[in-house]
Amino acid sequence: MYPQIPIGNGFVQSYNVALMVAALCGWIAYVMGDDRLWSANTPPARLKTFFTLSCAYFFLALLCIQGTVWFHFIFDNISVATWKRLTVWDILFANPLSTIKVLYGVIFLFPLGVFLISLVDRSLRFYDLLNRKTFIIFLVLGFARIGCFLNGCCYGICSKTFGVRFPMDSVAAWEHLKRGLTNGFIAPPSLPVIPTQAISAVFLFGLAFFALRAPSKGQKHVFAHYVFYYAIFRFLIEFLRADIDRAYYGPLSASQWISLFIFLAYGAWRVIQKRSSIP
Repeated sequence: MYPQIPIGNGFVQSYNVALMVAALCGWIAYVMGDDRLWSANTPPARLKTFFTLSCAYFFLALLCIQGTVWFHFIFDNISVATWKRLTVWDILFANPLSTIKVLYGVIFLFPLGVFLISLVDRSLRFYDLLNRKTFIIFLVLGFARIGCFLNGCCYGICSKTFGVRFPMDSVAAWEHLKRGLTNGFIAPPSLPVIPTQAISAVFLFGLAFFALRAPSKGQKHVFAHYVFYYAIFRFLIEFLRADIDRAYYGPLSASQWISLFIFLAYGAWRVIQKRSSIP
């Protein structure tokens, strides 16, 4: 766990590096994994397809990362004083590298971005394109969770059995000092905590793998099913989270309420789907 990575005479946040790696891997997966690139008959046609797919991905990536920031403003606890300083421009175009992010924003903005892309690129229908690209959501989120692990944020409850200690200068170390769980003028290493970020990363990479294979195996409604699986996981693992910067509404966190919304939407969709299939 390295919250900061030395580069030259300075440092960069490891979380931001992980986000950049996530965006790069998402781009490679989006472009290189697209059949339309390899089915192009001539080098100019392939180059044109590569450029078109790349532009589509970077539009999608920018929309999704801004979505994580917008979800922060919608669902996180923000003080009244902060709200008074914010303008609409500050919210819509906040710098994602310096603003807290709610990763659920990727899942909700991704289909919107794919829909907008499908209006321009009509070689695939929206729903087919969405299902083929769903795996990228979980691939990118998996790398983002690796960034959380390196940064020491989004950590779990204390556990001597399954816990790991995060180093000095990590978010976990500073928050444990702030809570009085450790002592010192400078934050010592954190108490052993469950690495919920690493657990989430493993689960997300697993979802990405199976969501990638699903269309080739003839599975339909990949986006709906796999977002539902993620919502179940996210709802449960939130009970193990212990970081400070999390919004609660009643007994549940904001992410758990979002998961419940997904449960209800998924259940309603399945009922409608079942009834519509009855002759």
